Amino acid sequence: MHLEKLSIFLEIVDSGSISAAAKLVHLSQPAVSRNLQQLEEDLGVSLFEREGRGLTLTAAGRALVPEARELLTRAETMRKTVRGSAQRSYHDLRLGTVDSVVSFLFGHLVAPLSQAFPELGLKLTTGRTAQLLERVASDDLDLALVAYSGAPPASRVTRIARYDLQYYGRKDRFGDLEGACDEEEIAAAFPLVEIEALPGQPTMIPRGAKSFARAGSLASVKALVLGGFGVGSLLDFMLSASERQRLVRAGVPHDPQCALYLAAGPGWRGDRALEIEACIAQHLRPHLCAD
Repeated sequence: MHLEKLSIFLEIVDSGSISAAAKLVHLSQPAVSRNLQQLEEDLGVSLFEREGRGLTLTAAGRALVPEARELLTRAETMRKTVRGSAQRSYHDLRLGTVDSVVSFLFGHLVAPLSQAFPELGLKLTTGRTAQLLERVASDDLDLALVAYSGAPPASRVTRIARYDLQYYGRKDRFGDLEGACDEEEIAAAFPLVEIEALPGQPTMIPRGAKSFARAGSLASVKALVLGGFGVGSLLDFMLSASERQRLVRAGVPHDPQCALYLAAGPGWRGDRALEIEACIAQHLRPHLCAD
């Protein structure tokens, strides 16, 4: 059943005749009559009784009037919603970030993005790097800020800066950490606080360790390290000046290839996309380790 036929039917009802309806919908009288006939054939009922030149609704016709009005109203609402979503999607950014960025850096992005792109609708998701990259690849996210060793797999990648994780511990509890030379020594000598590994990922916590903690986020690692529970990997930008004074850092080299990247999805293209990426990179770099 075509919505156009229902619309013409209602015009006939409201105007009182086929000729009047024809003028309103800018069709010939025969064309309006054909549409009405086809609608009646589709429904298998007569909608009007012909009395001379006049038309009177049948019981079926009276029943159809409110149903037709509701259906046309819903169709118009759907059309506006779909068009609005299509127009709105141009102004949306579906951004994914790792926990460290959203916890400690994202505040540096909110105002610059709002000022540079006042129409921007930001849809933010947090997650682990592997999960975010999967969502970028499937075009479920436009961009993701991820920590990765080497360039991550994505349609387009922008390197922001080094992502320099280092082992920290409280000076008053783990002062010897400063002299540690490698990760094996740290794992054997100190209680570790680490992010819970995903399936298949290695752990630094040795079997039989007396004390250790597996945390769900770097924010939790930081809280446990500052609380004196153990030794954990943190990033310099996570720590205030006063917090650094309370901590000691191991001299263990970190992966020099690990960096914070912007990974772009296959549908994220165009000059505006590049401008948004440049804005993000510009306002994050001053808060990260220089290359």
